[in-house]
Amino acid sequence: MRNLFRNILLIINLALAFVLILSYLSVYISPEKAWIFAFIGLAYSYILLINILFVIFWIIFRKWYFLISLLIILAGWDSLKKLIRVNPKSHQVEVDENSFRIMSNNVRLFNYYQWEKDTAVRRHMMAYINAEVPSVVCFQEFLTLPGGNISLEAIKRELKNMPFTHVHYTHRIPGKTNFGLATFSKYPIINKGFIEYKNSLNGVIFSDMVIAKDTVRIYNCHLQSVKLKPDYNKVLDSLIFYYDQRHFNEMKSITVKLRDAYIKRAGQSEVLSFHIQSSPHPVIVCGDFNDTPFSYSYYRISRNLRDAFVTSGSGIGSTYRQNIAPIRIDYILYDPSLCSSHFVNKKTHWSDHYPVMCDFTFVQKAD
Repeated sequence: MRNLFRNILLIINLALAFVLILSYLSVYISPEKAWIFAFIGLAYSYILLINILFVIFWIIFRKWYFLISLLIILAGWDSLKKLIRVNPKSHQVEVDENSFRIMSNNVRLFNYYQWEKDTAVRRHMMAYINAEVPSVVCFQEFLTLPGGNISLEAIKRELKNMPFTHVHYTHRIPGKTNFGLATFSKYPIINKGFIEYKNSLNGVIFSDMVIAKDTVRIYNCHLQSVKLKPDYNKVLDSLIFYYDQRHFNEMKSITVKLRDAYIKRAGQSEVLSFHIQSSPHPVIVCGDFNDTPFSYSYYRISRNLRDAFVTSGSGIGSTYRQNIAPIRIDYILYDPSLCSSHFVNKKTHWSDHYPVMCDFTFVQKAD
């Protein structure tokens, strides 16, 4: 009986170790061709955790089987370091007068629909931004209302230290609300552009700025949203304990929406990647990708770029707070001609996304 139980566990271990290998492959396979790999990549954190538990289990019982999961975990070291990082302070680059600070945040419409009970959300956001003194701020899900405290003019006054702006609305209700992307900068913006995604409220703006006598192109991105109901987490949690036809139908609806969003983001990321590769200037790519580092979209966009969390962050890089497992979907990627330090993902409660921030300096060129 004991041998039977052990053999069953071994088979389960082998199966989950194989799925972990598939999660490594998910970044190379477009959801347009095989969308199931996108879901496997999404589940990477859970699959990794189970494999770690198997390593511990087999070590406790002194079985060599622990090597199965251990070796596969180590084979995916590049994936693991995109989830958890330890960057000692001694390795951080000192900030000087030539450094500049980038911040990015999906502000969730400044809590316009009162998802958070705190009625001073926008004021807290602006106070935090001004306290951190970023050189450039990129907003996604940026909302303005004609007149009042959330007008574009009012926000410009609050961010007066960044007088240069690039605002593009992907959706407008005349006289009521404006929705889109916004970049605020203390540096002159000498060129502006917009990458449009058809049949989507999402998009990308890019702003060319003169920083320390160099021109840098900053992309402010918001890739395809999933548009799930606010209570979708409750639906997923309830399946652990029971389910009926209604739960099954809701789960099917969630799966279809996730699949469709993955497919759209795959196309969007390819368009963005091509645009980045053809940039005449060094680039910094900020924003809400709505995808994890184990996704095809991240892989396409980050090609030939560095991830600021990986190079200068510490801890678990979660940026989306309405999820049980840590999930990172907000990024600052940058050109190798730059050097990052002091990456921070501030654990705030003002939006469903945490703001991300990083300092940059230009790499010293050899004489």
